[in-house]
Formats: sequence, structure tokens, C-alpha cells
Amino acid sequence: MRIAGDTIRRSYLSRYEKNYSDKYSSEKKIYSGREFDRASENPIDAARALRVRKSISEVESYQDNLKTADSIYTNAESSMLTVSTIIQSVYEKLVEGAHGTRNPNDLEIIAMDIDNYAEEMVQSFNIDIADRKVFGGVNNTTPAFKIEGSGTDKYVTYNGVALNSSDDPQSFPLSRSSYLDIGIGITVNGSSDRIDDQSALPVTFNGAECTGCGMTSATASIDLDALSPATSYTFKVNANGKSRNVTFTTDPGNIKQNNITAIKEALKNAFTNNVTPKADGSITYAEQEMKLTPYEPLPMNGDKIDVGALKTGKFYSMKVSLNGMTKVIDFEGNADQNVCLQNMDKSLQEAFGEKAFADGTGVIHYGVHDKGSAEPVLNDITAANPLNTATGKINYGALTAGQTYAINAAAPVLGPDRQPLTDENGDIMYEKGKMVYFTAGATPEETMDNIKKYIDDNEIFGESKPPYIDDNGVFHQDVKGSNIILTPDPASQAELPYTQIDGYPNNLIQLVLDSAKMLRSGDQKMVARYADLVFASQSNLSIAISNLGTHAKFIEFNQDRLDDVKVNLLSKQNDIESTDLPSEITNWKVLESVYNASLQMGSSVLSQTIFNYIS
Repeated sequence: MRIAGDTIRRSYLSRYEKNYSDKYSSEKKIYSGREFDRASENPIDAARALRVRKSISEVESYQDNLKTADSIYTNAESSMLTVSTIIQSVYEKLVEGAHGTRNPNDLEIIAMDIDNYAEEMVQSFNIDIADRKVFGGVNNTTPAFKIEGSGTDKYVTYNGVALNSSDDPQSFPLSRSSYLDIGIGITVNGSSDRIDDQSALPVTFNGAECTGCGMTSATASIDLDALSPATSYTFKVNANGKSRNVTFTTDPGNIKQNNITAIKEALKNAFTNNVTPKADGSITYAEQEMKLTPYEPLPMNGDKIDVGALKTGKFYSMKVSLNGMTKVIDFEGNADQNVCLQNMDKSLQEAFGEKAFADGTGVIHYGVHDKGSAEPVLNDITAANPLNTATGKINYGALTAGQTYAINAAAPVLGPDRQPLTDENGDIMYEKGKMVYFTAGATPEETMDNIKKYIDDNEIFGESKPPYIDDNGVFHQDVKGSNIILTPDPASQAELPYTQIDGYPNNLIQLVLDSAKMLRSGDQKMVARYADLVFASQSNLSIAISNLGTHAKFIEFNQDRLDDVKVNLLSKQNDIESTDLPSEITNWKVLESVYNASLQMGSSVLSQTIFNYIS
């Protein structure tokens, strides 16, 4: 059988191009060191390689976080060691001042030195590392510690509140810690909605824990007999981690009981954050507007909640019958079904106890076997679209009288001046939202009354009781560990006649300030007493330094762990992506020989042209 020349040439050229392509591909692997350049060349290994690369990127991010944390911990420890050295110097100065041979001028010089030491301590605790106020909790905008007042009335504040006012370090504003993810599985504690400190690394700290806070006993007393009639008094009250300006006006006839009533009312108004529905559809908290969010209709699949259809950042409310009880609960959705179920479980357990939970299919249980029922809240806030999401206000005109609605209301986080606090981006910070469940009335006024009644009756935004004053002018607060510190306001119409009834401060900076006051008073026994207190105050600092050391070891351990993980991942990446050079070079030699042979064969296969004869 005769084979046409064109067929032979086409076949040859096809083989020639394949030989050249194979040789070029082998050369590329040798020079680049990579088994493939495009996912289409090896889709399965490419997918594996992408997963490995993602893991390597995450490990490198965790390593960067650990480097940042290591710098923060090193500087924080250095700062606290500096404070420890200062305390030792203060102690030596107080021992010197307690000596009976010192005259008033000598004592004043020593007191001035101690005042300077207190300023240095404040500066040490206000260090800023990697754009973080290390001892400011979650306060990254202003110095956490300040010395306020003047003369013998100096006092230390933490995030705007006197440190003497509470024994509980967590009661102060912005006292939580900031955390870095270091790859140990960061989680959020379902009961507190805060990051579990066992799952991440804290990189800012509650300064009140490091310095100590509160007093052995502290309150204040107003001299009621020294008040002037028809006079306005303004003063600041620090109590239970809160700081409020209080203003009252005395009775024109200066009747003592009327003045006590006026002070009680002023204290109540200052410390109670009233929640009030407004005619424009907003709801205010301490006269600051709350963030209102509509509830989404609850997606149901028969008698089950369609967990997969719940959305991140959206709120849902439902009526649940479980264990012989029927209650309305709410929760925040999430595209991650595990997070969503955790949110749902938390709400169920708050309402029905620890045995209540929702399984992965959306069925609600009490215990293992008993099942409950769930249904969307009838006439949910989204049913008639009565909430204008652009303005975040209730449209009372869109509500139907007699129907029940639910709305999620989040209160702003307030600072000492009762103004909303903002985050590092300048956005207002809000507490976790609470469900307000109300029935629409025939008029907007009636609806507002129903909203107010529901909030008040159920203590939706309840707080601790405000301080009060007794018939003798002494301040009290029914909160364990709370102290009351008064400070005068220079802008007051008249100077408030009061006495601070102090114990000893538990805060080491305040101890240093007060020890200077004792020196100026010339009371050598009290100077000696404060010398002992200052020396003993190092215990809190020693514990904080020890905790830093423990975390530093933890950082070192995780750095080693991540180094090992990265080595393993790089090895895995090398196995998937890298070329086996010895094998590939051998393969290339074979392919090169084949290619050269195909070139030689070309002279026999391809027709010669006139150009071959031109010399």
C-alpha cells in the first residue's frame, strides 16, 4: 500500500512538536524546580498545594502575631520592673521621712520626690507598644492612668474612673483584654460573649489588676448643717467603677430632709441609665440613642429550624414550648452552623436551663430524649416593615394595634462622662443587643408606654443600684467591694462641705500619692505605716510580672511549635510541587536524545527546497 508524502510529513511534524514540547517541559521543570506552573496541568495536586499554601500563610501570620506579642511582653515586663524599682525607692524615702529628725522643709523635699515617682509610675503604665495601650484594657485612644486633682487631693483614675472606687478590676470601663490569634483555636465564651483567654494570647491587660484597686474601706460624708439655702452644688462621685457628675440645689428654707431628698434624687438620676422610647421612633439609653435592628423571619423546615438558612449578623426571635413552659427567645444567626447553634443554645439555656439545646437538624431538645417545638414569633417586627433600617427607628404608624412585635436593641457603651465610647476606627461601641418584645397600642403613645413597661418590668437593661445618702449625710452603696470617692467641681456655684472617710488604698500609685500627703502632714506614725503599705503593695505587681513570665514561656513554646509546623508544611509543599531533579535530569537526557534523533530524521522526511542548493 502506498502512503502519501503529505501524510508522512504531517505525522513527522506532529511527533517532532511533541518531542520538542516534552523536552521544553522537562527543561522548565529543571530550571524552575516546580513540578507544574498551572492548576490545569495537575488539578488534584494543585488543589492539595493550595491548601498547603493557605496553611503556610496562616502559620506565617501566627508567627508575626507571636513576634508582636513577644515585643509587647518584653516591654511590658520592663515597664513593671521599672515600677518595682520605683516602689523600692519610695519605700526608702518614706523610711527616711519617718525619722524624727527631719524638719518640715526636708519632708516637703521628700514629698516632692515621691510625687515625681508617682508621675513616673503613671508614665510606665501608660506605655504604647505596637499601637496598643498595653495596660489600658481595650482602650487604645487615651492614656489609661491619670493623676487628677491638685495639692493634697490628688487621686488616680483608670480609664476615667477613680481606682479607689471599686475592689473589682473588671468593673472599670474598657477593662477587658485584647487578644491575638496564635493558631490554637480561638473561641468565644458563650456565657460572656468574650474571647476565651485559653484560646488566644492577651496582648493588652487590665491595668487595675496590675496596680490594685479599691480601698480597705472608703466613703464620704456631706456636712448637711454647712449647706447654704437655695444654692447649687456640683461634685463628682466615683462608685463601683463608674464616675458621674452630680448636681443638686438646696431647699430655699434649707430644710435638712428636703436637702437629703434632693441629693438622693440627683444620685439616682446620675447613676441610672433610663431607657426611654421617643416619639420619633428611637429608643434612648442614658439619653443616647440605641442601635435598633429588625428581626428576620425565622426560616422553618416543617417542625424544624432551617439552621443552614440563618444569616450572619441577623437576629431571629421564636416562641419555644419546652419542658412544660412556653417562652419567647432570640438569638443572632451565623453562616457557620456551629456558631449559630452555640448562639441558639445559649438563649435556650438562659430561658429553660442547662438541659436545653438545639441539634444540628434544627430540632430543640430538653435533655436527650424530650423534644420541644419552635415557631416564629407571630407578627414579627419585619412583618409589616415598621422599622426603617436606614434610620434605625420604629415606624409606629406601620404597627397593627394588638399585635406583638420583637426588636433587638443594643445600648452604647458609655464612658465616665456618659458619652458613647468609640473604637479605634471611630465607630460607637455597643453592648450585646437585647430583645424588646412589645404589643402595639392604638396610639404611638400607648405603644411607647408598652415598650417602656416591658423594659422596666423585665429589667432588660438593668444595672446595679445607685449610691445613696443616709440622714447623717454619709454615702452608701449596696454593692460588695464598692467604695465611694467624692471630688469637688471647681465650676460649682459653691464649694461642697464634705469629708472623705478613707481607709487605705489598695492601689500602689494612690498609696505613693497618699504617702506624700502623710509626709506633708508631719504625722510620722502614718508615714511609717504607709512605708509598710507601699512595701507590701508590690505583691500585686509581682503576680503580674510572674504572669507575664508565664506567658513569655508560652510564646516561646508556640514559636517552636509553629516553626516545626512550618517545616512540615514546607516539606509537604516540596513533595507536592517541587521537581525531583535527579529523575528529571535523567528524563531530560532521554527526551533530548529523542528530539535530536527527530531532527536527524527530518532530512529524510522533509522535501528539499531550492534553498538547500544555494551556497
